[in-house]
Amino acid sequence: MSNHSVLEVLMKRIRIVSLIFFLFFSLSLSLNLFSAEIVAKSSISSVTIYPDRASITREVTLSLGSGTYSVVFDGLPSTLIPNSLRVSGKGTATVKILGLDVSTAFLESPLLPEIKKLQSEIEALEMEMTKTRDAIEVLESQEKFLKSIESTSISKASQEVALGKPDILTWEKVIGFLGSKLQGIKQSKLEQLKILKEQQTKLEALKKKLDSMAPQKPLEAKKVTVLLESSRAGEFELNLSYTVVNARWVPLYTVRALPDSSEIELSISGNIQQKSGEDWDDVRALLSTSSPALGTNPPELNPWILDIFVPRPVLQREAKVVGGVEKAAAPRPEEAALEITEAEMAYAGIQESGIHLNFEIKRNVQIPSDGAPHKVPIDSQKMKAKFDYISVPKLKEAAFLRGNLQNTLPYPLLSGSADLFIIQDFVGSTQIPYVATEEEAKMFFGEDRQIVVKYEQLKREKTAPGFLGKTEKVRLIYKIRVQNLRKNQIDAEILDQIPVSQNSKIEVKDINISPSPSKKDERGVLTWNFSLTPQEKREILIDFTVEYPKGANILGL
Repeated sequence: MSNHSVLEVLMKRIRIVSLIFFLFFSLSLSLNLFSAEIVAKSSISSVTIYPDRASITREVTLSLGSGTYSVVFDGLPSTLIPNSLRVSGKGTATVKILGLDVSTAFLESPLLPEIKKLQSEIEALEMEMTKTRDAIEVLESQEKFLKSIESTSISKASQEVALGKPDILTWEKVIGFLGSKLQGIKQSKLEQLKILKEQQTKLEALKKKLDSMAPQKPLEAKKVTVLLESSRAGEFELNLSYTVVNARWVPLYTVRALPDSSEIELSISGNIQQKSGEDWDDVRALLSTSSPALGTNPPELNPWILDIFVPRPVLQREAKVVGGVEKAAAPRPEEAALEITEAEMAYAGIQESGIHLNFEIKRNVQIPSDGAPHKVPIDSQKMKAKFDYISVPKLKEAAFLRGNLQNTLPYPLLSGSADLFIIQDFVGSTQIPYVATEEEAKMFFGEDRQIVVKYEQLKREKTAPGFLGKTEKVRLIYKIRVQNLRKNQIDAEILDQIPVSQNSKIEVKDINISPSPSKKDERGVLTWNFSLTPQEKREILIDFTVEYPKGANILGL
C-alpha cells in the first residue's frame, strides 16, 4: 500500500472519531448543560425498618414544563448505600427518567442540627474552661508573689530581732495582712478548681452524647442527581428510595401467663434505634420481618468429618435444670414497680410483602438520629395454652410453671427479649427464640413455691467383698416427694436418673423404682407424669446397686 493510501485511510478514521466525539459531546450538552437544574426540597414520606438497616423514601412535587431537568437531592446521609437507589414517580406531566448519579459532598459542618448544637455547647464550655484555668493561673501568681513578700518580711523581722530593735506592732500588721490575703486567694482558688471539675464532668458527658449521636462520617453527605425528560408540562411527584445502615429494630415481648383461663397474653413492641445521619420526623413507619443483609443463596454443606474425640478437662459449673428448662431471672423490685395499667393502645396493622410480613405503625413516628431506643406498640393477642409443671429435684427442689402453646398468630415470633408475668406478678426475663406460624413452643415462668418438692438420699450402703470376693457394691436409695398446695388440680412432670455404665466391669443392678416411670431413655433419665389434686402428695422411691471391681475408683459414684 502506498503512502498516499495509508494517509487517506488514517484521515478517514480521524473524521469518524471526530464525528463520534461531536455526537457524544452534543448529547451531553443537550442532557446536562442545557437541562434546568432543580434543587429538590424533599421530605421523608415513609421508612421501612429491617432488623439491621432501613429503607427510606423521599418525595418532592415538581412543576415541569417541556424539556430536560436535573433534579438534585443534596444533604443525604453518608450511610446511604449507592446500589440501593431507586427512582419512581407519577403526575400529570409525561416524564421519562433518563438516569441518576450519586456523588460525595464534603461539609464544613454536620447536617444534623442536634450535632451542631452539641458542638456549639462543647465549644462554649471549652472557652469557659479556658477562662477558669486562666483565673486559677492568676490566683497562683498572686499566691506566689505574696509568699515571696512573706518570706522576705520574715527574714527582715529576724534580722531586727537579732539586732535588738524589733518593731513588733508593724510586723504583726504585715504578717496579718499577708495571711488574710493568702487565705482569700486559697479560698478563691478552691472555688475555681471546683468549677473546673464540674465543667470537666459536663464536657465529658457532652462528648459522650456527641459520640453516641454522630454518624461515622459526620462531615460527609451524599448528593443524588436525577435526570428527567418531560414531553408534556404538568405536576410530577418524584420519589427517591434508598437504603441506609446504622438503623435497626428488635422485638420486645411482655408474656403474661393466665393459668385460670388456660391462656397466654402476648404483647409485642418494636424497639427502634437509628444513627443513620438524618432524623425521621413525623414519618410513616413499617417494621419488616425480613433481613435483606442475610443474603438470598442457600447454605452449602461442608464435608461430614468423623474423628476420635479426646476429652479436655472441664471446669465444674453450677448445676442447672435439665430437660430444656430455663429458670426465669429473679424479679427486680424496680422492674416490677414499672408495670402499670396502660390505656388502650393503637397497635400496628399487618401488611404482607412477598414472603415476608411488615408491621405498619398506626401513628407517624419521630425517631431522631441519636442511637437511643424508641419503643412503639405492635400487637397484643391472647393464645390458648396448656399449663403444667416440670421439676428436676436432684438439681433443684422446685417446680417450674410451663406454658405449652401453638403460635396461632398470622406472623412469626422473631427472636427477642421478654418480660414474664404470672397474671400481674413480674417473675423475670428470658429470651424468646424464633417461632414460626403454627409452630409449637414452650415458655417457662419460674418457680411456684405452692408446689413443694423434696429430694432425699435415704441410704448409701457399701458392701465389702467377701474372703475371696473380687467386687464391691454400693446400694443407693433416693426418695422424691411432690405435694400440690394449690387450690386447683395440676399436671406435673418429674425428672430424675439412674447411672449408666460405660464400662463392662461396672454393673447397675437390683433396680427397684416405685412407681414405675412413664418413660426411661438410654441416658438413664426417668420421667414421671402426675396429676395432683389440691393438697395431694406423691412419693417416688429409687433403689439400685452399683457393683464394680474391688479397689476401683469409680467416676461419678
